[in-house]
Amino acid sequence: MQIRGREVDFKIGRLKDAAAFEKALDKMSKTEKEVNKKGTLSEIIAAEIEMFRTFVKESTGEDVLEDCDDLEEAKGAYIDMLLGIKKQKETLLGFSMDEIK
Repeated sequence: MQIRGREVDFKIGRLKDAAAFEKALDKMSKTEKEVNKKGTLSEIIAAEIEMFRTFVKESTGEDVLEDCDDLEEAKGAYIDMLLGIKKQKETLLGFSMDEIK
């Protein structure tokens, strides 16, 4: 899977990856509520970048947003990951015996 132009070894069909993704998603949901309580714009942006960074890192084990200071870029990496997972799920769940014929 490509995230932020970097190849990341993550497969939603692999049990450990699916479990890490679910755990990171749950943590992100809780963190998001806290981010909205921050004060200044720069604090909110920093917290959101860190939220996306933590999510991707905890899901994949790779810190693709280590040097990121741009919220749009961080959100883009998050979206890259979700789109990659969607594609993997379609491949996994779209199995048909017709493909074997």
